Amino acid sequence: MQCESCHQQEATCHLISIDGDAMHTRNLCAECFEASSPDARQFASAQRDARCEYCGGQPCAGGTDFLAMVMGVQKLKFMCLPCSMEHNRYVQGHLREDTSRLSQQEQLDLLQELNKKADQHMRQWVSRRGSR
Repeated sequence: MQCESCHQQEATCHLISIDGDAMHTRNLCAECFEASSPDARQFASAQRDARCEYCGGQPCAGGTDFLAMVMGVQKLKFMCLPCSMEHNRYVQGHLREDTSRLSQQEQLDLLQELNKKADQHMRQWVSRRGSR
């Protein structure tokens, strides 16, 4: 797939944005992505230098830390495939099914606590994996 902007290079950055009920996608090459905004340039730089947040390995996934974002913190998080899979497994296993009766602040408090516990779990998980 060619870059939607320059139409010369392969699109390697696939962006999805949601505006109300409408989903928009953009497929850009790395150069056009970096040129698209200061935030994109900062993200691309962080991605080049990134290591897995938990084990230090080569990251395969990264981007906005959505749990942190819900709490108003802009943070990037990069993880290797095994750490990403374990982190997602842990978070999904500990999300409450029905929080609709909780206030927004109670929901935020639960997410903040889950984020802390997930980080603790990951440090322990990586430590156990390394001692095998």
